[in-house]
Amino acid sequence: MKRQPKLNRIVAGVAITAASLVSTVHAEQPTEASIVPSNNRPAITSHSPEASLSHLKVRQGLEVRLAVAEPDVVDPVSAAWSTDGKLWVVEMSDYPQPKPGQTDRHGRIRVLSERDANGRFNKAVTFADGLDFATGVLPWRDGAIVTMAGEIAFLRDQDGDGRMDARETWFKGFTTDNEQLRANHPKLAPDGYVYVANGLRGGAITAVDPRFEGRATPLKLHGRDFVFDPHGGYWGTVSGNSQYGLTIDGFNRRFGCSNRNPAIESVLSIDVVDRDPFLTPGDATTDVGKSGFESEVHPISNAWTTSNLHAGQFSAACGVTAPGWSIDESSEWLLVCEPTGSLVQRQRLQWANGAWHSEREANEAEWLASSDDWFRAVDLVPDVDGGVLVIDMARAVIEHPQWAPVELKNRPDTWDGNTLGRIWQVHAPNKQIRSIAVDDDAGAIAAIVSDDLLHRMLASEYLHAHYSADVPPSSGVVESLSRQLADSTVAAEPKSRMALLLNRWSLLTSSQHASLLQDKDERVRAIAVKMRQRNLLDGTPVATMPNLMSALDDAALIVRQAALEQVVVSANPSEIDNELLGRLFHLTVNEHDSPWISKLLTAIPYEFASRMLDTLPKSQPEMSTIPTSIYEGWMRRVAAKDPQRATEVLANWLGNAMPAGGDQADQATQALAMNMAAAWSKGGGKKASLKSLPKESSDQIAALDTLAASIAVDDEHAAGTRLDAIEWCRNQAAFPEQLRDLVDPNVAPNLRAAAYRALMQRDAEWTKQHVLEHADSISPTDRVAVVTAVRSSTQTATWLLNEIGQGNLPRTFVDPSSMDWFRRHSDAKLAKLGRETFAPAGDVLKVMREYEPAAKQIETADVAEGKKLFAQHCANCHRIDDVGHVVGPDISDSRTKTPESLLAAILDPSSAIDASYASYSILTVDGEAVSGLLAGESSDAVTLTLPGGQTRRFERDEIEIFRASSVSLMPEGMQRVMNVDQMRNLISYLKRWRY
Repeated sequence: MKRQPKLNRIVAGVAITAASLVSTVHAEQPTEASIVPSNNRPAITSHSPEASLSHLKVRQGLEVRLAVAEPDVVDPVSAAWSTDGKLWVVEMSDYPQPKPGQTDRHGRIRVLSERDANGRFNKAVTFADGLDFATGVLPWRDGAIVTMAGEIAFLRDQDGDGRMDARETWFKGFTTDNEQLRANHPKLAPDGYVYVANGLRGGAITAVDPRFEGRATPLKLHGRDFVFDPHGGYWGTVSGNSQYGLTIDGFNRRFGCSNRNPAIESVLSIDVVDRDPFLTPGDATTDVGKSGFESEVHPISNAWTTSNLHAGQFSAACGVTAPGWSIDESSEWLLVCEPTGSLVQRQRLQWANGAWHSEREANEAEWLASSDDWFRAVDLVPDVDGGVLVIDMARAVIEHPQWAPVELKNRPDTWDGNTLGRIWQVHAPNKQIRSIAVDDDAGAIAAIVSDDLLHRMLASEYLHAHYSADVPPSSGVVESLSRQLADSTVAAEPKSRMALLLNRWSLLTSSQHASLLQDKDERVRAIAVKMRQRNLLDGTPVATMPNLMSALDDAALIVRQAALEQVVVSANPSEIDNELLGRLFHLTVNEHDSPWISKLLTAIPYEFASRMLDTLPKSQPEMSTIPTSIYEGWMRRVAAKDPQRATEVLANWLGNAMPAGGDQADQATQALAMNMAAAWSKGGGKKASLKSLPKESSDQIAALDTLAASIAVDDEHAAGTRLDAIEWCRNQAAFPEQLRDLVDPNVAPNLRAAAYRALMQRDAEWTKQHVLEHADSISPTDRVAVVTAVRSSTQTATWLLNEIGQGNLPRTFVDPSSMDWFRRHSDAKLAKLGRETFAPAGDVLKVMREYEPAAKQIETADVAEGKKLFAQHCANCHRIDDVGHVVGPDISDSRTKTPESLLAAILDPSSAIDASYASYSILTVDGEAVSGLLAGESSDAVTLTLPGGQTRRFERDEIEIFRASSVSLMPEGMQRVMNVDQMRNLISYLKRWRY
């Protein structure tokens, strides 16, 4: 964050003038020419509400008015409506972290009321204060559910005076290592559950209050969002990985977001992931909007991003809101905040090809933006009549110091603006604000079919809060809801809300469910298909198999997708029959272009997959239209659960598709055979199981040895098929020598790397000699491949160290990460040799003093040479411009990192590590040690992201040790491979690559 000039401040407690309460800013469309470059803009000297309003630009046809400002709200970060029409606001004046020496906390929850026709709140009451970084609030019955540091608590007003007088901790264990990355935004969904964004850091959660189910061990939240029944009982995880923000519409569709991802939809039930051995939580979510480098924002402020690579992109996306504002019959609006750019972006949200997609409006200006870079929109709340409340934290600095360089961690302006705060309202011009209170049963019944979205939201929240399956509503309420549910003139969204309410109370009748399955709106039909009894997330489906069979033929893709998901998570193997297989095969042939249909088809239970594979030889014409990934997915799942059955399936398929050993088969059939065989092997198939097969069948699989050797060296085959062939060759009895040709520099790098691994394991003597003879010409990429290959056994690892020790190979042949692997090996003898070969240069302070000149005179260093060094030593985990991989933290920002801080980070990378980049170490039962970032974890397996960006999955039964490291994924010891002059060249490149 750029240092700001000395500024005039609003003094807390000074009343805002009456005239400012109704001040407005009408639409203004800045032209491209009017958007002044940030470095030429005049300094803004006042951040009063009136001044801030004058700097706001809003989309044509809208108007911005002030709803409330300091001292009534200070540093607001989130808000939520209660059903009585009051706005509950979370304040975080301690952000970004407590001041030095501060022990008390100043977090508050304020309740705003007495809103006039202009939308101004005239009364503010403190409900609770002294809170430790509260991040979200959900008004609930006689109090509020609040997310705060490490816990979810219920703050209760027992005597009705508007102040908290009792506090109940419901859940604890949420990670608190960064004030910006904590559980937040509790949202009551139309299904009656409270969903909570995990903050990206997760935690190990336990239920403290006895009203919730007990668990033997804490619930791990990594890569998932949290959910619980506010009435008690169930709690658990759901798909989603939200940083700050969560929105749920009337059809129970959920979107979260993170800094670089403005809208992340939770598409699949977490049941799909938990029941499939090859999926991770990330497979259940998708970016709806363009994210990262593909995203686009147009700030009109002096926008500052942590990385220069992020300029003009989302870098702090939060507060995503998509409750269902309709544009037309086929699309909706989605809004998301970008506080770094002092703006709110609007995107058009549409359903296409089985998924939701959003696109930024085709307009130079953003939906709402300010030229005052103290405008920090961090959250959005739906308002009456399609309006929006924009929660403005009003701060000089929004970036958390944890990611700032050392020299900027204690900036004097870190807390500038912590006495300010605004909530803006965006409406059609001259809008007169009306009451939104829903305070009795009759009001809820009327409001749930209202034309106003906010009224419908509050109506369903009122009914969920007051009634449950154990305390059902009166027969009059049920009859009224049932009557409206049957009314053909009622819109789809309120119909969904009412259906979910009745089902939650176990009062949805079978005839009502049957009617929902035939509803004219496809979204209602999809809701009906996915319903479970009482909306229990782990409950029995309401839809029977005949229902699902019919839904699999529905005209709407969203319904077919919902039905297929239910088959995946609930179908019993006893229900497999030719009719169901026929439906699944029809989807496979005709719907595989839909990404979620394809993923669900691949994840069908292995009993279904086995039967599907059995049918394939009978349908050769259709097979050519089905992606290979689906066949491979089925084979892997069958092999993982029943290796013997998978072996029989593979042999049967080969016998039908490739008679006479496959020599006469066409290229496509050969490739498919190789892919299927590789999937069989990866899933758990073993050649030892061939002994139980008839000789003809075992010969079919044995013949793949010859086929694999020919495919591996055949340029006509796709790279993926050739990689499968190389892997097959690595495990066959007689290793084919023709694979030596694959280490030629003209061969694609990924194929060379795979060949080195196979050759070092199976043709070691030739490979060792080849490496020694070509050491000077082997590229950095191939060096990594060679070192990775030798690490597969103690014998080859010892050979490499000895050759380096004898001077036959340069020490720079080994990257720093592998150096540490050798030095920390579980084999004491190899580790000792590693420490001797790569002896450290001394302690960090000594090294820093020695390398201090590397941070001097970088303006005269060799940038081109520095780029080469970056590509050789850093690009496995870092990316600058078009070089490298995005695995570790971004190091491309040359404005915020001094040469000294870069040098310190290189020589002592663990001194200020973000927990997201802490490495996890796995030691397999075979003695292989692997480190990487945790990409996913299930009861069956662990998946790591490795240097280079690849992922690797480890079955639990092959893991001997699995532990988190307190050190960075980036290893120490760059001084072992780089002298002072080289270090200066590298730092010069890091600082000067853009200029």
